[in-house]
Amino acid sequence: MTDRFWIKLHHSKTGETILAVCDEELLGKRLKLNEQFSIEVSQSFYGGVLIARDDLDKYLKQATIVNMLGEKAISYAVRKGFIVEKAVIKVGGIPHIQLYL
Repeated sequence: MTDRFWIKLHHSKTGETILAVCDEELLGKRLKLNEQFSIEVSQSFYGGVLIARDDLDKYLKQATIVNMLGEKAISYAVRKGFIVEKAVIKVGGIPHIQLYL
């Protein structure tokens, strides 16, 4: 079975197209940042459409900003040359990248 991702396109008032991408299993999870803070991988930001890995390229081409979360999504973006590994940070132990295209 191929990797799948939740993706959602957002359009800002400044004309940016923001693509939110997360690994399928992360949607709805709460990531603990420290003892006091956690963040939710929310349906409203990431939960637009569930797509197969091979469909991700066409969405990446539409975006001017990409917010990507998850081992599989980040691994795919590194393999395809969209990002370099050293730019990846961890949020609650999960790889994350914000990319301006």
